[in-house]
Amino acid sequence: MIKNEYENVQPQNAGQVDNQVAQQAVCGIVDKAVAQPTAEEQAKEQLRQVLRETRIRTYTDVPAEKYTLAVTGTDGDVTEFFVRGDIHAVKAKAKAGKTTALKVMLATLLKGEMFRLQSLIEKPRILYFDTEQSRTDTKHILDDVVKMTGLGSDVIDSQVSLHSLRRVDQDQLLPLLRQAIEDKKPDVVFIDGIVEFVASFNDEVESKGLIKDLLLLAQDNDCAIVCVLHTNKSDDDHNMRGHLGSFLTQKAATVLECKKEKGSSVITVACTEARHKEPAEWSITFAPDGTIVSADEQRLQIRLKQEAEKKQKQEAAKEAKREQKLQENMRVAQSIIHKAGDSISRSELNSLWVKQTGLDRSTISRHIKALIEAGKLVENNKIITVATVPAT
Repeated sequence: MIKNEYENVQPQNAGQVDNQVAQQAVCGIVDKAVAQPTAEEQAKEQLRQVLRETRIRTYTDVPAEKYTLAVTGTDGDVTEFFVRGDIHAVKAKAKAGKTTALKVMLATLLKGEMFRLQSLIEKPRILYFDTEQSRTDTKHILDDVVKMTGLGSDVIDSQVSLHSLRRVDQDQLLPLLRQAIEDKKPDVVFIDGIVEFVASFNDEVESKGLIKDLLLLAQDNDCAIVCVLHTNKSDDDHNMRGHLGSFLTQKAATVLECKKEKGSSVITVACTEARHKEPAEWSITFAPDGTIVSADEQRLQIRLKQEAEKKQKQEAAKEAKREQKLQENMRVAQSIIHKAGDSISRSELNSLWVKQTGLDRSTISRHIKALIEAGKLVENNKIITVATVPAT
């Protein structure tokens, strides 16, 4: 039997084919790996995506700003303030009326109008964190709001979430705020004592981080967050304390300052910084029964009195300066007249005075005239003598 010469003969290039397939597979994997972006390229693309999302163009649709409160100025002009989606600040010296001012704003939001303030929100939801006062004093916030508004407990308690947090640890405050905002969906958040949210108000990193967190909370939840912080202790320093105060001032859309008028119980709330138009100032005080009332008229009278006293002091200082100058000029004139034999012509007095002081003749003429008008010198037929002091 003749065998086929090709029977059971293995192809000589089988191994080569396998190698080619393997090589092709490896090349495919390598090409795919090369095609994948590197970590650096991925990072750059993420940055580009942020830039695309944050770019504002001429046709970018930006929602109109929504404000929570407004104040009518004495000229009738209405200015809105405390915009939603942003943070704001109320500052003052210790015991200068910050909490009292917050009570008025809280009452305004609930009632719709209080004194010269108006609410711009229908049935607002309000979150109020008090980190400084005792539970008793925190409870007085609602007691005073009831007195001002006449609203019942059902209305106030359904719209206001007030929390006394003085005993809560610092590291719990921000998580509590996040949770409360998530649960209550407030329109306005008051934080009376934002300094308690940081271990140190002079820690730059911690302070900057907190302000950033508050900004994101306000933006993400479309609420106005109002932070209360003391100013520095020096009477003439009205900056908020530490790095926390610096960052809060930089980022806040509105900064209000409460000042207690010297010698009175009148508290004036004025805007010191505003991203847009500054709201008008307004004043409050306490009635005999302790109720918070408007004090705009009292503040006006205090201001008029202060302006009158200031003008009086300026006039007194001006008069004292004038009298001092007269005395100085009189000493020069008296010396010249005495050397001339106790009398001298006006022209000669002028010449000798010019020679002695180097002043020009017109200046000296005004000095001589002023001394005559003041009764310190006497002129008779152009002869000048020193006025005789009557015996006492």
